Amino acid sequence: MPDRYTRRILDHIADRRYAPSTVQELVEELSIPEDQQDDFVSAIDELLEAKQVVRGTADTIALPPPGKDMIGTFRRHEKGFGFLVPDELTEHGDLFIPPGNVGDAMTGDKVKAKVIHEKGRGGGKSPYIGKIIEVLTRSDKQYSGTLLKKGSKYGVQVDGRIFNAPVLIRDVSAKNARPGDKVVIDLIQYPDDRGDGAVGVITEVLGEAGEPDVETLAVMRSAGLVERFPDDVMRQAREAARRLDDDIPADREDLTSEMICTIDPPDAKDYDDAISVTKLDGTKKGEPAWELGVHIADVAHYITPGSALDEEAYERANSTYLPRKVVPMLPEVLSNGVCSLMEGVNRFAKSCFITYDSLGNVLEQRFAKTVIRSAKRLTYIEAQALIEDDLRTAIKHCKAEQPKYSRALIQCLKRQDVLAKIIRKRRLGQGMIVLGLPAVDLVFDETGRVVDAQPEDDAFTHKIIEMFMVEANEAAARIFAELEVPMVRRVHADPDAHDMSDLKAFARVAGYNIPAKPSRMELQQLLESVRDKPAQHAVHMAVLKTLSKAEYSPELIGHFALASEHYTHFTSPIRRYPDFVVHRSLDVMLEHQQLKAGKKQPNAKQLGKALRDDERIPNEEQMREIGRHCSTKERNSESAERELRKYLVLELLSTKLGEDYPATVTGVTGQGIYLQIDQYLIDGFISLQDLPGAKFDRWQFNRNTGALVAQRSGRTITIGDRFPAARIASVDLARRQLELVIIDERQGRKLGQGKPKGKAKASGKPAKPAKTGKKPRREQGERDSKADGSNKPRRGRSDSAKKKAHARTIKLKKHRGRKRK
Repeated sequence: MPDRYTRRILDHIADRRYAPSTVQELVEELSIPEDQQDDFVSAIDELLEAKQVVRGTADTIALPPPGKDMIGTFRRHEKGFGFLVPDELTEHGDLFIPPGNVGDAMTGDKVKAKVIHEKGRGGGKSPYIGKIIEVLTRSDKQYSGTLLKKGSKYGVQVDGRIFNAPVLIRDVSAKNARPGDKVVIDLIQYPDDRGDGAVGVITEVLGEAGEPDVETLAVMRSAGLVERFPDDVMRQAREAARRLDDDIPADREDLTSEMICTIDPPDAKDYDDAISVTKLDGTKKGEPAWELGVHIADVAHYITPGSALDEEAYERANSTYLPRKVVPMLPEVLSNGVCSLMEGVNRFAKSCFITYDSLGNVLEQRFAKTVIRSAKRLTYIEAQALIEDDLRTAIKHCKAEQPKYSRALIQCLKRQDVLAKIIRKRRLGQGMIVLGLPAVDLVFDETGRVVDAQPEDDAFTHKIIEMFMVEANEAAARIFAELEVPMVRRVHADPDAHDMSDLKAFARVAGYNIPAKPSRMELQQLLESVRDKPAQHAVHMAVLKTLSKAEYSPELIGHFALASEHYTHFTSPIRRYPDFVVHRSLDVMLEHQQLKAGKKQPNAKQLGKALRDDERIPNEEQMREIGRHCSTKERNSESAERELRKYLVLELLSTKLGEDYPATVTGVTGQGIYLQIDQYLIDGFISLQDLPGAKFDRWQFNRNTGALVAQRSGRTITIGDRFPAARIASVDLARRQLELVIIDERQGRKLGQGKPKGKAKASGKPAKPAKTGKKPRREQGERDSKADGSNKPRRGRSDSAKKKAHARTIKLKKHRGRKRK
C-alpha cells in the first residue's frame, strides 16, 4: 500500500527544515516499521517516476526546483506579504511573496507568480521568493464591516485585519445604508500592496453593528454560509419527508421492540445516532461477550443521487455550528424531522452490529438496513445520573416530556457504561492519544450576548458515545478496506518528524525527557505523566500542535490519534456529506450481498470486484475530489465558528476594561510568549519588547530549556507559568484585537524591572477542546479574580466608567515608569 506514504513523504520533504536525505535515512527519520519498508520504498519509486521528487547528490531525495512560474492559491497577510500555496505538491511547497510583490491579490485568489532565485538567502529560508504577475481567478469573496462617514466620504471598516484602511464606498444611497450599519460589500477595486485604495459596493445592509444576530449574519456572509435553501431543494425535501411509511419494508430488519436510546446535548434537535447493547451468553471459549448496536439515521434513503437536494448537500458538505445558530447541511424538514431518531416513533436506520469478547476485541461485525424506535431521548448528564442511580439529578436534566425511566432502560445504560470502559481500555492499550485540554461553554443572555463562560460538563456518557461512534466508523472503513474498494476516509497522518524537536523542548521544560522520535505509546506516556499536574496544559497543547490536521481522503493512511489503521465517518449523515457517501456505498454492498434463489453469498473477492465495477460507488479519483471539497468546507465552517466566538468573547471583555483575570503561558518562543485567559480560553501573543522589564532588562530564549530568561534579574518564563492578573487594557472589535497588561505579583515580587506592560493581540483561536471527560482545572470556572483576592464581579458599567478604568491603567503605567527612572 504505497499510497499511505505518498503524502507523508512529500510533506516531510517540503518542510523548510528538511535536509536532503537518502531513502534509508528517510526510513529512519519517519520511523517506518521494518515490515512496512518495502511499501515505503515503493512509494518513493512511484514519486520518482512521476517526477514529484528527484534524486540529488549522494543519492538523496528532494523536491524538484520550481520552474520559472508557479500557479496556486494566495494567502495574504495584514502586513503586506503573503504565501502562494501551489496547486501541485511537487512545486517546492509554499512560495513566499514579499511586500511589494503582492499587487492587488487577495486571500483565496488563484494567481500566477514569477519565481525569483535570491542568491545568498539563507538562515533556513528558501532561496526562492515570488512576485505575482497575474490574478487568474478571483475568490469572489464578500466582506462584511461597519459603514463609517468621514467628512463627505463613506467607507466600510472591514471586520478583521486584511485591510489597513476603510474600503471606499461611492454610492451609499443605493442600499439606504447609514453610518453604524453592518453591511456586506463586493470589491470593485482591489487594495494595493499596502492594503490601501480598495473600493467597494454595498450589496446588503444587515442591521446595526454590534447586535449579536447582526454580527452572526456578518460572519456567515463573509464565510459564504447561506441558511436559506433554494426552492427546488425545499420542494424535494418536503416530498422526501412525506415518503415515511409505518410498515416495515421487506428489506429491513424490524428492531422496533429492541431497547434502543439516544444520548445527546440538551439543546440537540437532530438525533442521528442511537445505541443498543446486549450481553451475550458467551464466546466459543465460554467467556462473556457483548453485542453493540450503533443505529444511524438512514438519510440516503430519502435523497436521490444527483438531485438538487443531493447537490445542495454536497455543496454545503457539512452543517456549521455557530454560537446560538446552526446552518444545516440538509433542510430541517429532514434533519429535524423524518431523519431524526426521535423518541417513540419508527425511523429508518443503518445499523452496525459489532460483537466483542470480554476484553473488547472485535469478534465479528455486520451492517443492516433497519427500522428502529428509540425508547428514550436522554441528555448526557441525565444518562450519567441514571447510571449512578441518581434519579433526582436525572429528572432535573431531562428534556423529554415525561421523565419516566424503565428498569430495562437503566440496565441498558449500565451495560453501555461497562462496554464503553472495556473498549476504551483496549484502545488506550493500542496507543490512542487522549488530550486533557480545558474547554468552556459560553453563557448567553436573552439578547444573545455572552455574559460568562463555564467549563463543559465532564459526564462519562460523552466518552460512551465517543467510543461507540469510533467503533462504528472503524467498522465501516474496515469493510471497504477488506474488499479493496476505494472509500472517502477520515485520515490523520503521523506527526511530522520535524515538529518533534519543539515537543521535546516542551517536555524538557516540564521535567520529562522523550526520544527524538517518540512512538505513539511514548507520546501517550508523556501525556499521562503530566496529567493533573501544573505542566499538563502546556505539554498537552504542545502535543496537539505536533499532530497534523485530520481530513478526508481515500488514501490508506489511518488515524494516528485514534490508533486506527482504517477509519471513516459513518455516524453523522445528517450533518456530514462524507458519511452520506459511506451510507450509499453500504447500500450498494448490501444489495450485492442479498442471496438470490439457487446462488451462494458472494465471497470477499467477488463482492469487492462487483462494488468496484458498480458506477453508483465513486472511483478513487472521484473520492479524492469529494475528500478535498469536504475538507475545505469543514475548515471554512471551523473558521467561521472561531471568528464569531472570538467576536462574542471580545465584546464581553470590552465591558471589562481594567479588570484582571488569571492567565497561563501556553507557548514560549524566541519572539515572545503566548498567553491565554483561563476563563475564556482566548489567546494573545506578547512580544519580547513588550514583556515586563524589557526596557531595562533583556529577555533571551534558552533553546536547551525552552524558557525565556531575563539576563539581569535571572527571572524566567516557561510554558505552564500562570499570571494571577492579566488586565484587560483595550479591545478593538472591528480588528478583533485585544490588548492585555501583565500585572504580576508572584510570591510578592514583580516580574521584570521595567514598565509593567505587555500587549497581546488576540489570536482569535479559543483552544479547540479535545473531549476527554477530564475535569478542567478549578480556576477555569472562576470569575473576575482580582489581584487583591476579591472575587466580586463587576458588570454593566457605563462607558464613562470604562474610560476611567482605562485611564487609571495608563496613569498607573506612567507612574511606575517615573518611579523606576
